[in-house]
Amino acid sequence: MNEQIQTLIANSRLAFVQGKYQEALDIAKDAIKVDPNNADAYLCAGNANMSFEKYDIAIKYYQKAVECEPENGDRYFHLGYALATNSQSAEAIAIFAKADEIGCSPEVTGQLYKILGMLCFDLKKYDDAVVNLCKAETIIGIDIEILQRKALSYGMLGEYTKGLEVANQIKLFAPSEYLGYRIAKEILLLQNRNEEAEEEIDRAERFSRPCMDFFIDKISLELAKYTQDKEKEHYRRALAYINDSLYAIKPEVQNVVDAYINAAEVYVQLEDGDMAANCLGAAENPIDSFNEGFSINKMESKENDGPIMRPSDREINRAVEEARRKYGDRRIEQMGRERERNAFRNQNASIDHLTPIDKTDEYAFEKLDNGVEPIYSQDNLDQINRLYVAAYTLKKEPEHIKLYASRLAKSPNQANQYIGKYSLIKALKEEGYEKIDEEYEDLIKFFRNQSVKDPTDLAAVSFRVQCYIDVKDFDNAEKLCSLLSDELKNPLLEEINKAKTGGTE
Repeated sequence: MNEQIQTLIANSRLAFVQGKYQEALDIAKDAIKVDPNNADAYLCAGNANMSFEKYDIAIKYYQKAVECEPENGDRYFHLGYALATNSQSAEAIAIFAKADEIGCSPEVTGQLYKILGMLCFDLKKYDDAVVNLCKAETIIGIDIEILQRKALSYGMLGEYTKGLEVANQIKLFAPSEYLGYRIAKEILLLQNRNEEAEEEIDRAERFSRPCMDFFIDKISLELAKYTQDKEKEHYRRALAYINDSLYAIKPEVQNVVDAYINAAEVYVQLEDGDMAANCLGAAENPIDSFNEGFSINKMESKENDGPIMRPSDREINRAVEEARRKYGDRRIEQMGRERERNAFRNQNASIDHLTPIDKTDEYAFEKLDNGVEPIYSQDNLDQINRLYVAAYTLKKEPEHIKLYASRLAKSPNQANQYIGKYSLIKALKEEGYEKIDEEYEDLIKFFRNQSVKDPTDLAAVSFRVQCYIDVKDFDNAEKLCSLLSDELKNPLLEEINKAKTGGTE
């Protein structure tokens, strides 16, 4: 390699590590002009394009590097990495296999097995994932990403004990992180050990640092419990955890948007249209809402409160059990002893040697940056519009239903389109629109055409049944129901019977 090429490649690498990616690319191109057969020059150009997320272009440069040095395994590794990043997993695995066959430098070999293991995991080849991840671990050493996928791979293979052992390793190496507890919880759920999975989350609450994943799991747990016992107290607890997630950790704007939307979803389930609409309004204006102290917790009026009642034995037992799970028997006993000791301490002892602490800081929270623009995905927008439709349906405000239903009807998502179109016509019916029969006829025709286009579109059939129920054409509604599975059919048959009797069972 001549001195000019060496200088150009060194300068390109220096620019790259300083984050000057365009400069690094320009210098690499100059090096390629000087020596079109220099693999390092193509490598530098490929690396710069990877930083720009121009993966297709980067792949071409890495392919040229392979052509220049076909016996160098490191060249194949960089090509495989680019293919994997570009979601070309099968091609990446083939290239990595070639790199492994030829042999790579020690610092590259560990990364090769690690990425290969991660690809196998994503492709659900859990046996191969474990083999490659173990190889990577022997070279790299302790690596949380390796441990994470190894634990989950063992879980998916049914080797639960090994999976839990690796999850415990993660807890030892990262004791303040929630990751190890979350993986253990997932493995326990795979075994249907639901109570132990819940205990794992409680254990995380005691020992790990608060994070958004923890609160997401707590919320999901309460919602799952509701499906089992139908007690609405689980919804209220979910709301409390959603609220806690905004203040226990510093949230990003998107976290705040998601929290307000999730709260609205819960309030719809609680049939509280007012609070659902309030939360959706906050989701549309998240920064000001959060900074001004908007609370998703409903403030109950105390004017009509009755006498304070003793909690039931069931409520007391539940509270005791929660405390026992949260703190453990040993910790509860220790807290009791500490309380007894504190009761006998001389409260009048001098405390002049202690540094005064400003307690006001304990309740301060960092506000969101007003300069950040919230980003709404199409899913976010659809969810907001759908929940507005539900909220205003509860509030019996057809004018607002029409507004958000018409927006939902324009969604690129077919399921949301159906909800929007149906809700719009239903609102017109509630308003007493004089040409409502024609509107229903057109809507039924629309859903019939959708079924013709796609005979597997059961949603179109379900909405058609709903339309027939609305116009009291029960014969056609019952005929269509016969095309549906029991899971879809039974609730609709209940609605038909209810409609036949004028709304009474």
